Amino acid sequence: MATICNHHVISCMHGLRENNHPQQQALERAGINPAVMNHSSQRVHTDQVARLFKTVQETLDDEFMGFTQNNCKVGLFATMAELVSHCSTLGELLEKAVNFYNLVSNDIPMRLSRSRGNAVLSFTMAKPEFDPEHFMAEFWLVIWHRFPSWYIGEPIRLKETHFTFSAPQHRGELEIMFPADLQFNSSANRLIFDAQYLDKPLVRSAQELETFVQNAPADVMTIPGSDTTLEAQIERIIGQRHPDRLVFVPMHQLAKELGISSQTLHRRLKESATSYQKIKDNLRREVAIQKLVHEKLSVEEVADIVGFTESRSFTRAFKHWTGLTPRQHCKQKYGTKLAEMAPLTYK
Repeated sequence: MATICNHHVISCMHGLRENNHPQQQALERAGINPAVMNHSSQRVHTDQVARLFKTVQETLDDEFMGFTQNNCKVGLFATMAELVSHCSTLGELLEKAVNFYNLVSNDIPMRLSRSRGNAVLSFTMAKPEFDPEHFMAEFWLVIWHRFPSWYIGEPIRLKETHFTFSAPQHRGELEIMFPADLQFNSSANRLIFDAQYLDKPLVRSAQELETFVQNAPADVMTIPGSDTTLEAQIERIIGQRHPDRLVFVPMHQLAKELGISSQTLHRRLKESATSYQKIKDNLRREVAIQKLVHEKLSVEEVADIVGFTESRSFTRAFKHWTGLTPRQHCKQKYGTKLAEMAPLTYK
């Protein structure tokens, strides 16, 4: 699972701050420890960030999260997705999507054009003062790279990505998000790619689209091809080891299964700004939330499943991961009634 720098965590809550909504509550609902706000180098899981984005959208009833002059009602992306589901090619999809958003909103005017064998998908922010940290501009670029890539079943290889603002401190993050030639201080935000992609057929079924929309923005934030990263390979190996619980092996054994030395594994994880321990903790957190909230297992059962010998140790770890105890997490996300229904004792 990929991680994102906390710049996007902080900046995405601009709309909450402007409308006097509590940020801590939004962070806790997303399973993010509020302490992350105090550490500029802290990285956060994409699934947690996606939940935070969704929380902000639902709180404000605005898919643009307060970054535009006018609200964009929650559900508009799903409506657009249904509209383009009848298209045959990527070019047709993009043309309909651009026309749709230009019809329903004047806040992010979009344009699709061709130039010298390239396709150019561009937009500007009508009121850039509403997006002071350029969060929405970056997020909109992400959406219109990831969603079309998903629909044709392959990552669209970008040639250039243009931004209307100066290179930010998190430029390195943008280089990961948009693996292409990055150009700043441009007249518009642009995704530039080979025009041949426009003729690519859409390969997703109606059921796949429904699932994608339900999971958005989580699926939108997934970097195309990211399932081939070292972190993803390690997660698959761990997940395949035992069907009912997480089983972790020593790092040297994991390296052997990957066909590399322990030193190489350590170096590559460090280069990816992660570690074996972080990967284990991320998996434990996600499995724990699934088992506690959706399957309603007890703390003792979940602690055993994710590899803790004592429920107290698990409770401490869970609070470190999310900022909440297991019981508080259930109460925050699903209400007191559900938390009370959870079996056995939440510390």
